[in-house]
Amino acid sequence: MASTTFTGPVTSLNGFIGPDATVSLSAASTLTAAQSGQVFFLNSATEFSTTLPAPAAGLNYTFIVGAAPSGASYTVVTASSANIIKGQAVNAAGVAGDTGTADDTISFVDGQAVAGDQVTVISDGTSWFAKAFCAVAAGVTFTQAS
Repeated sequence: MASTTFTGPVTSLNGFIGPDATVSLSAASTLTAAQSGQVFFLNSATEFSTTLPAPAAGLNYTFIVGAAPSGASYTVVTASSANIIKGQAVNAAGVAGDTGTADDTISFVDGQAVAGDQVTVISDGTSWFAKAFCAVAAGVTFTQAS
């Protein structure tokens, strides 16, 4: 039987992510490829922006609202404002959510997003593909800042 070698974040055989794979973010940051696979809890009284690295096949990050935005929105943005985010937001209300086709910003919207709303982004090496889950349709949006 041939053996296979894997690289990247380690999860248990039961699918649980270890504690070293979770990070509490409370200020603006730029992610690295070495952080791929981590789950970032957004926790701040003053919201901020998180910048994704350049796309590379297999890079993936999950963002979960820990503290609902109040006064501004949490944003996840592409490096160099590249319009390469594609995906959709699904909400608990079952109404039409936002979709991204060529965007550079994902927002957890102030006054709309709540604790537990989340987005996972995965790269194919060219683009970022996003899937978002939120309580209300306006909780997560995709836009072009530039």
